Order: sequence, then C-alpha cells, then structure tokens
Amino acid sequence: MKKYIGLIIVISIWLSFGCSPEQGKNRQADESGLTAETDSIEILTQFIQKDSTDYSLFFRRAVFNADKGNIDPALRDLMQALELNPNEPQLYLLLSDIYFLLEKPQNSINALKKTLDIDPENQAAFLKLAEIYLLKAEFKTAQQYAEAVLRLNSENAEAYYLKAIAHLEMRDTTAALNNLKISARLDTVNYMAFMQLAAIYDSKYDTLCISWYNKALTVRPNDEKALFLLGLFYQNHGEFEKALQTYQTLTENYPEHANAFYNTGYIYLVELEDLESAAQAFQQVIDLNPADVRAVYNLGRTYEAMGLYKKARIQYREALRLLPNYPLAVQGLNRLDEMGK
Repeated sequence: MKKYIGLIIVISIWLSFGCSPEQGKNRQADESGLTAETDSIEILTQFIQKDSTDYSLFFRRAVFNADKGNIDPALRDLMQALELNPNEPQLYLLLSDIYFLLEKPQNSINALKKTLDIDPENQAAFLKLAEIYLLKAEFKTAQQYAEAVLRLNSENAEAYYLKAIAHLEMRDTTAALNNLKISARLDTVNYMAFMQLAAIYDSKYDTLCISWYNKALTVRPNDEKALFLLGLFYQNHGEFEKALQTYQTLTENYPEHANAFYNTGYIYLVELEDLESAAQAFQQVIDLNPADVRAVYNLGRTYEAMGLYKKARIQYREALRLLPNYPLAVQGLNRLDEMGK
C-alpha cells in the first residue's frame, strides 16, 4: 500500500482588501474601521450597500462565504468583483479555489492561467497549478510548475515539497528525498514534509523514520497519524515496549482508536504472552466495534490460552456468526473439540 500523505487544496484567505498597493491607499472601508477581525456578512453587506462600486468589498464577502462553505454566494460576489475589476490577480486565485471545490479542475486551471497573464511572477498561481496537476496525475507538468516557483524564489519550501511528490510519483525516490529534506530545512514546522520523509524511510525499514515521525509530533503533538505509524514501526521491528507506550499515548488522546487497541492486544498475546492485558485490549476493540471479527476471534484465542475454554468457544462461534466459515475460528473450534473442551 502506498504511504502517501494526501495533498490538500484549501481556500486562500486573503484579507488585505484584495487590491493592489496604489488602489489600497486610504480606502473608505479602512477609515470606517472594517478589518479582517470584524468581517461578517452583515457588516460587509452594509458597506456594499453604501458603495456598490468597491470590488474589494465583494471580494471580502466572497472570501468570507467561501471560508464558511457557502460556495454559491461566494461565486456570485466574486463574479461581481471581477466585473468591477477584471485585472486583479487575487480574484482569479480565489476563483480557481472555488472552481476546484466545485470539481471543475479545468476551470480552476484557466483561472490560474489568467492570474499569470496579469501577474507572470505570481508564485501562488504556480503552486496551485502544481497541486492541481499532481491531483490530475500529470506529474511532469506539476514538477515544471513547482520549478517555475523556484526560479522566482529558491527558498520556497512548498515548491520543493510539491516537486518531491511529483518525483515520488515518477518513482524517483532519491530526488524526492533530496527535495523533501530541502523543504524540511526551509520550513522547520513542515508537518507534511516530515511525515512524507518518515513514510519513505518507513517503507525502506530504515530507523531514520523514527526521527521524522518525532519531528512531525513536535509540530502536531499527539498527532493521530504520526503516533499510529510510529507505534506500528516499533511493533514491526520488535521494539514492543516502545510500541505499547506509543499506542497508549494514542489511545489516551483518541480513545476510539480501535486499531491501536487491537495492535496492543496482539503484542500482549503473541509477543509478550501477557494474557490478561491481551484480553482487556481485545475487549476494548469489541466495545468500540462488536463486528470486528479479528478482535472477537483473538479474544477467543486469548481465552483458550488462559484455559477458559467455554468463553473461547463462545468467541469462536461469534466470529463465525460475523464471518461464516472464518478459517481461524473453525480451527479454534476444532482444537477445542479435539481437546474435549
């Protein structure tokens, strides 16, 4: 299974009135005390009613609605802003985001290219194009757009990250690692780069992944994904106490994380032969999901190892009810029959 940390394209929240420097001087809205912190539909609407020729107000209301998930009114306001000022790059960047949310990637691309027609050095547009082409699986094109950013700014961490993902998809792990490390160096709180580096080293069974998971955890303490993958790495490499400690931290923060409880039970049953602890862990999985046939069966296996044969038989039968002809449960019942239990 490919361990790929998904890309997220989000609404760009720009709260500087969306105007160029010369247009942004002495705006009436500024003088009236309208700021990003005081934005609301009601306040923005009042300002629009006072001045319906100010495109920046329509833009801000579009941003506000888009951020709240109100896409249709956001698009209407944005179109009005574009009618008032068709040469403002930020309007097309937001338009691109909205089209992307509407699952119209080509429209999104067209809006970004319009941004670049107006502002040929707009790094945000190049980055968004790189993201979209990654999602379209056109990795060479995505790489080219990331490189366009780096020609403008050789220290853009996001561009190195996107370039790395393109290299990964093109199966060039060495280039991917190099670009990810640069991205991580330039942005010392780059959770996505840390997790991707950890995933690559993890897939190589390299203990270097531990330090990258831990770096991710410094950025997002008790992060669910990082804790689970770190615990799994420890488990797969025989460091069972560290795995258990990691899973414990995970379940303390995410008490419904059934997989962490299941792996805990498996370690106690198979590796440490701590049957009481194994039974508790498998029971916690079943409490969360009574239909988890793995936990139901392994609780039976634990009971069998404890000599609680009647309880074991009940669990094996329940496993067969959940999954008819489940081989391990059939074998378990056969073992009990052979023992006369």
